[in-house]
Amino acid sequence: MAAQSASTFGSFITRAALPLLAIIGLQISPEEAALIAAVDLIAAAAASQVAGVWIDRLPRRPVMVAADLIRATLLGSIPLAAFLNGAVSLPHLIVVSAASGACSTAFDIAERSYLAGLVPTPDLRSVLGRVLGIRGAAEFFGFGVAGLLVGSIGGAAAIGVDALTYVASALLLSALRVREPRLPKATARRGFFTEAEEGLRQTWAIPIMRPLIASSAAIGIYFGLFRSAYMIYVVRALGLSPEVIGFIIASGGIASFAGGILTERISLALGTGRAISASLVIVGIGLALVPLAPSESLVGITLLVAHQFLSDGFETVWEANQGAIRGRVLPDALQGRANAAFEGVNILGRLAGIVAGGLIGGSAAGSGTALVVGAAASVAAGVLVALTRLGRVERIGDLPRALHRVA
Repeated sequence: MAAQSASTFGSFITRAALPLLAIIGLQISPEEAALIAAVDLIAAAAASQVAGVWIDRLPRRPVMVAADLIRATLLGSIPLAAFLNGAVSLPHLIVVSAASGACSTAFDIAERSYLAGLVPTPDLRSVLGRVLGIRGAAEFFGFGVAGLLVGSIGGAAAIGVDALTYVASALLLSALRVREPRLPKATARRGFFTEAEEGLRQTWAIPIMRPLIASSAAIGIYFGLFRSAYMIYVVRALGLSPEVIGFIIASGGIASFAGGILTERISLALGTGRAISASLVIVGIGLALVPLAPSESLVGITLLVAHQFLSDGFETVWEANQGAIRGRVLPDALQGRANAAFEGVNILGRLAGIVAGGLIGGSAAGSGTALVVGAAASVAAGVLVALTRLGRVERIGDLPRALHRVA
C-alpha cells in the first residue's frame, strides 16, 4: 500500500500541476486544454487494450514497476527542458501527458487485477475501500502540495518532484515478495486481437456487468467534462489562485479517504445495488454545485469544497463496489482484459466528455454549462442502475461466479 500511495500521490501532483503549467504558464485556450486531455485519453484508450491482454499473460507486479519507471522518465523531461531551454513547449506537454497517461492506465489495470487475484472475495470490497481511501489521502496531499509547488517553484519544477514519487513507488513494489496467481501457459494463448476482443465480449455476456459498463461510461463522460471545464472555470470565471485551487481540490482527498473507510458500512446499510445507484446520483449533484459558486468568496469556496466532498466521497463508494463485483463474478484469467474493457469504455466516455467540454466551454460561462452536463450524466447513470437487476443486489456474495471458462 505504501507503493500505491507514492504512485497515486505523484499522479495527483501531475493532474493538478500539468494543466496549471499549461493554463498559467503557456496561456493556452480552452480548445488547447481540451486537446491535451483528448490526446492523453486516446493514448490511454489504446494502451488499455494492449495492457489488458499482456496483464493476463504476465506477472502483474513487474508491469506496475515498469509503468512507474517510464512515468518518472517522461515527467523528468519537463523540468530538464525548462532548465535547458528556459521554457516548456505545448507539444512537449502533449507528448508527456499522452505517454504518461498510457502508463497510468497500464498501472491501474495491473493493480486491480493483482488485488483481485490475491484478496479473497469476501474481503475484496473492504480492501478496495481502503486502497481508494489511501488514494484519497494521496489526493489531499498531492493536490495540496501541487498548488503550493506551482505557486512557489513553478509548474515545471513541481512536475520534477512528481517524477521522484514514481521512482519511490517502483522501489517499494520491487521489494514485494508475494506470489501471484498462476496465469495461462504460453501454449494456451490465442491471437492478440482474439484475446482482446474476448475481454469485452465475455464481460458483456454477463447481464449483471452491463449496467456497470454503462455506469463506467457515464462516469467517464462526467470526468471528461470536469477535466476540460473545471480548471478553466475556476481560474477564469472565479479568478482563483493556484494555492486556493490546490486547497479546494485537496479537500476531495479527505472525502475520498472517508468514503473508502465507510464504503463497507454504507454498502451494508443500503445494499450493494442501492449504494451504487445512490453514489452515482450524489456524485452528479456534487458537480452541479460548481456552476452555482459566485466569484472568489467564502460562499463560492464553500460550494466548491462541498462538490469535492460529495463527488469524491461517493465516487469512492461506487468504485469499490463495482471493482468488488468484477472480482467476485469474473475469473482471474480474464481480470486483466475485463478491467481493460471497463477502462476502455470509461476512457471513451471521458474522451466524449472532453470533446463536448471543448465545444461547449469556449468561454467561462460555457465551462459552467459543460459542468452541468457532466452532472446530468452521472445522475442519469444512477437512475439507470436503480432500474436494473443490479440495483436490487443486496450482497456481493449472492452473485454467482461466471460459468464460462477462459483459457
